[in-house]
Amino acid sequence: MRTLPFFASLLLVIGTLAGCAMPGSIVPGQATADELLQKLGKPTATRTQAQGGESWEYVYGPAGTETWRFDIDRNRRVSSATQLLTHERLYQVVPGVTTEAQVRELLGPPREIYSFREEKAWEWNASMSPNTGVFVVRFGPDGRATGVNVLMDFLHDGNDMDSP
Repeated sequence: MRTLPFFASLLLVIGTLAGCAMPGSIVPGQATADELLQKLGKPTATRTQAQGGESWEYVYGPAGTETWRFDIDRNRRVSSATQLLTHERLYQVVPGVTTEAQVRELLGPPREIYSFREEKAWEWNASMSPNTGVFVVRFGPDGRATGVNVLMDFLHDGNDMDSP
């Protein structure tokens, strides 16, 4: 008799997962802005593009380890879909060269911003296979990156420190 509630719960979970759209399933050039809203919901952040249209950002994953940017053209069609928190993009930040605006464009919104005496630090959770890490970019008073750090996120690395 206990199997009935188990199967009912299992069907509920399967139904819920089947109804969830994955950001990677959105096909640029085919999907419209309305379809994007219907499938993924309201974006985490939106920005107006200089050439017209908008960029919509969606933060996903445990503790936000994925950020997707969808560019919407003037005709309200999805023109591109980009996963921002990749190793390739993280390491395009060049100390002494890359500005705050360029970092924001590369990586999307940071999860936290900290201010120190002479510096600011922005951080993102990112998948640092096989674990989750925290990617930190530090900025000087001139708004240029002064350095980057990758920190292990022991709260999300999948290892249980209390287990024997």
